[in-house]
Amino acid sequence: MRRAHRLDTRAEGPRSAVDSTAVRVAAVFRLFVALVAATAGSFAPHVVGERAAVFFLIDLGWVPWAALILFASERPRAQLARVGGPVGDLVILGLSQAMLSRAGVPQVDAAILPGYLVVVVFAVYTVERSVAVGIGAAAIALPTLAQQVLPMPQRLGVAVLAPYAAAVVVLLLLIERTTRLQNRAASRYAMLSSKADTILAHVADAVLVTDICGRVLQSNPAVSRIVGGGDDEPLVGRSCDELLALHSGERRLDCSAGCALLRAGPDDDARLGVEVWRTGVTGERQPLLASASRVDSDGGSLEVVHSIRDITRLKEAEEAKTLFLATASHELKTPLTVINGFADTLVRYDDLDDDVRAAALQAIRSRSTELTRIVDRLLLSSRIEAGRLQLTCEELEIEALISGRAATFAAATGRQVVTRLDDLPPVISNEDALITVVDHLIDNALKYSPGGEPVEVGAVTEREWVRVEIADHGVGMDSEQAAHCFEKFWQAESSDVRRFGGTGIGLYIVQSLVEAMGGTATVHSERGAGSRFAVRLPRPRVAEPGDLPLQGEGESTSIREFMRQIGVPERRAR
Repeated sequence: MRRAHRLDTRAEGPRSAVDSTAVRVAAVFRLFVALVAATAGSFAPHVVGERAAVFFLIDLGWVPWAALILFASERPRAQLARVGGPVGDLVILGLSQAMLSRAGVPQVDAAILPGYLVVVVFAVYTVERSVAVGIGAAAIALPTLAQQVLPMPQRLGVAVLAPYAAAVVVLLLLIERTTRLQNRAASRYAMLSSKADTILAHVADAVLVTDICGRVLQSNPAVSRIVGGGDDEPLVGRSCDELLALHSGERRLDCSAGCALLRAGPDDDARLGVEVWRTGVTGERQPLLASASRVDSDGGSLEVVHSIRDITRLKEAEEAKTLFLATASHELKTPLTVINGFADTLVRYDDLDDDVRAAALQAIRSRSTELTRIVDRLLLSSRIEAGRLQLTCEELEIEALISGRAATFAAATGRQVVTRLDDLPPVISNEDALITVVDHLIDNALKYSPGGEPVEVGAVTEREWVRVEIADHGVGMDSEQAAHCFEKFWQAESSDVRRFGGTGIGLYIVQSLVEAMGGTATVHSERGAGSRFAVRLPRPRVAEPGDLPLQGEGESTSIREFMRQIGVPERRAR
């Protein structure tokens, strides 16, 4: 995996960061020394000859050059100041040493050697390694050559030059190592800071850092998404109490005097996973999961880090599951009540006439079939949710299959089911799964057409698909209901006493089975104008026969497995 950042610990090449402050300080110090030397030369008595030339060199050479270097140090990279400054200093020191030696000034080398060391220190800290090594070599070579070439009133021996050269080398090594470690730490800090900013910007939870008084010091974009402001809206400096307005139960949390979450907990340093809520942008209650931790910041001041997660969808899922359990219990209880009632009648009364007995048995059979259908759907939904559904798809002629299912429902319900199926090509599908899909959509259309309106079943051939459509002219759905109708546990009517019944998982099963067969399921609906469900199945020329698993492992045909689990004999292949 490619690493997002790589820390270069080598010291070769240019410095990873320029210490602009050190460059400017050195430039100011250089100009100050040059001005002091020029001023001292102007007031010094009896300065003639080579001595006067040294001060003349400082006045007309070093002072203007030092001023130019100072101006250059203000530039972003300050390359001229970094390199030109120490090189100019070496030139001035070398020329001054030569002139003062010809003038016979004693101890000139001993006075100028510290100046060379200062130049080396500055160079090693600010310029590339190769330039720093060159300046260090020049700082050793210049006084050494001066001892051999120039007339000196008092020459320095090896006892002085050797320690001086060793000092230059040691300075080169120590400051180079110090600079390398400093640059490495700066690079690591920049990398960690960038990584932390990236994580903070992309984490889904809202993160707020406040001071001890509750003022926002730092926040990530998720805060704006939770509170409803724009990403460009400034949050820093605002009161956390004003920004979030959190409630615990029906009590408003007062964060004006500090973090109310920390004050309410047993530990003043941290409190994790507290369920709170605030009024959202739409005016509805927005459930949140909040955590707060106290941390020590620089300078000993205290800060509080808040992590806030929007758990609206989790709460909706919990409510949907609770509603589903209540609905499923109601749906199971109804046929069981009928079955128990008629079974009890048959057991208690032996003298029932044949017509009453036949009616009781027919009611038991009808309700048992209804109960089996509910259990089948629950089992199928469970397998889909667990990712254990696998369908073996093959080339299948669907015209007779759809016509047969429509005729079966028409005969069983006495309702009109109109079919329009003309010369359909084969599709890649699973027969049992397709029967389940068609049965549910026709049953759904009949159920939501309480006025007895006819249900239409049709199919058309497209370039790469066959589109099967089941339409009704019943109650229909609005746009929001249509957008959610394929979700698990979702129902257009969510009250406990519903006009049409159902567990809310049928359309979820339809979409899952269709997608497992490589197709798509869509709906178009209008309130009061009915619904039209469309199932697209791939044709053989765009999809080869084979296994198209939804997820994980499973038996070859899930429908047969469900039938086996509830004791229905397996239907033999024709």
